[in-house]
Amino acid sequence: MERLIFLFSLKPIVFGFIGMIISGLSFPLAGVIILRNDLIPLRYMLMHGVILGGTLSIAFSLPMVPVVALLNVILVFVMMAIKGKGKTLSVASTSMMVLTMGLASLVSHLFDVPSKDTLELLWGSPFALTKTDLFMLTAIAATLTIYCICSFRSMSAIFFDQDVASSLGINVRLHSTIMVLVTALVIALSMKVMGALLMDALVILPVLGVSRNSSSLKGVFIKSAITGLVLSVLGYLLALLYNLPVSGSLSILAVAFYVLATIINKIKRSKK
Repeated sequence: MERLIFLFSLKPIVFGFIGMIISGLSFPLAGVIILRNDLIPLRYMLMHGVILGGTLSIAFSLPMVPVVALLNVILVFVMMAIKGKGKTLSVASTSMMVLTMGLASLVSHLFDVPSKDTLELLWGSPFALTKTDLFMLTAIAATLTIYCICSFRSMSAIFFDQDVASSLGINVRLHSTIMVLVTALVIALSMKVMGALLMDALVILPVLGVSRNSSSLKGVFIKSAITGLVLSVLGYLLALLYNLPVSGSLSILAVAFYVLATIINKIKRSKK
């Protein structure tokens, strides 16, 4: 306890804790959007966009988070533009993923960006958060939460069937673009907190776990946010107590939760 009290007297620790709380509550909401819209390929494209944006920021000595966020937004608009009508995002996002990795390789070679610095983009740290980062994190978290609350009915219809949603007068293309854009910004910011490689611990796994034991979309949203908050706080505190990487401790907890939720779901089914 004394160790925790001392650590929380340090500004990087406090900033990191605030960042983890905000991320834990909001990132799983993006996970619901990703899974219900079958946007897993898009997630990989955005993660590769993080690597390209990080490489560009290192090469030209630019602030990393704004560069990564802007690049991911651009990638989303380009992807939506080349996607054919009625087609899924899989093909378009796959082509953009290949493009981003190719560009990252070229930039790294032409500007002598060390491989070590590029690989470090895959491992985030909440201890490196600044006031500006927290402001951006809060802004995107608030935007995501407000959108999910205000557009819940439209999102529910789109998740069920896009043709049905369109027949109800819902602008499916507009909502799909907004959801993809918000997801892009969440992934860009999660790179600074968790790392591009381990952002699934907060974005995907809480949603996968609660989806197995939730009967409604509203329940999935609420339970995912609560689970993300609990996992992020526990993972952060364990990392501080035992001098562990936050991403590692949180990832293990998230996987353990998912396995436990799967076991509970199987037990419930066997009793029916």
